[in-house]
Amino acid sequence: MTHHRRTPRALTRSSLAFVLTSVLGLVGLSACTSLPTGYSDFDPETDFSTFQTFAFLPEDTLFVASPNPVNPQLEPTMKEEVRRALTRKGYSFSEDHQQADFLVGFSVGGAPTARTTVFTGNQRQGYVVGQTRRAQVVTQESTEGGVVIDLYDQETGQKKWMGWAIAEITMGDMKRLQVTVNELVGVILGQFPPDA
Repeated sequence: MTHHRRTPRALTRSSLAFVLTSVLGLVGLSACTSLPTGYSDFDPETDFSTFQTFAFLPEDTLFVASPNPVNPQLEPTMKEEVRRALTRKGYSFSEDHQQADFLVGFSVGGAPTARTTVFTGNQRQGYVVGQTRRAQVVTQESTEGGVVIDLYDQETGQKKWMGWAIAEITMGDMKRLQVTVNELVGVILGQFPPDA
């Protein structure tokens, strides 16, 4: 299910706190779904068909609205996945942000979570008859993360579109981080460009 808001108000980065608070407030609801759900908001007065080239914000590309540290690989992973997704949609990447039609920035917020799994003897392949095995408890720490992708008009600096989603991000597992970022970027940018 997608969500579009067509309110003619300015989309500013200050709305980030509200979005991430709302998004993280839905964490309990998201835990039972296999893929995150993407949402978006945009300026209905903008003609998105004029956007052909993009670049990343030259400074503060990743804004972290969380007291918890994030994996340093999160920002480059986000950039690579967004670049691929927008290129597949027909947009061209520009190394020079001043030559791009729109600029891309990211915001993340998160709340730490922990999942505990108990493995008992009858779940293990190496069980030996007559020998008892104690239960093994495994705890995996992760983060329920809200990710926002912001698109700004390069000439005016005004935010024209934003999309967001939440997912569990296991920051220590780089392979899982890439998969999660790929899923998040896919569902978020699946909302862009907005319907006419």
